[in-house]
Amino acid sequence: MSDAELWAAALGYLSPPVIAIVQQPRFAGPLKALIMLAWAVVVGLGTAYFNDQFHGQAITTCMLTAAVAIGVAYHTLWRPSGIAPGIEASTSSGGRSTAVAAGD
Repeated sequence: MSDAELWAAALGYLSPPVIAIVQQPRFAGPLKALIMLAWAVVVGLGTAYFNDQFHGQAITTCMLTAAVAIGVAYHTLWRPSGIAPGIEASTSSGGRSTAVAAGD
């Protein structure tokens, strides 16, 4: 793996709490997926650019690496720990989610 891909993986793994700030508990699954993919594009573009690998294949690889890392991190660490859902609920413009409120 190149340095850009490793940075994309590392940033992707740390991204779910940042994404949770934007997402709302009431958002539908497809909208949450689009937000995650948009963030993966930003991470992929940034890591390729800052590692002087800003060309077609490297950009695409960085984006895909970030997307996979975000998905794996969310489903293995950030969601089971309750951190990402807690951030979503606390930054929600519609108040607390029912899942968080039921846990009180």
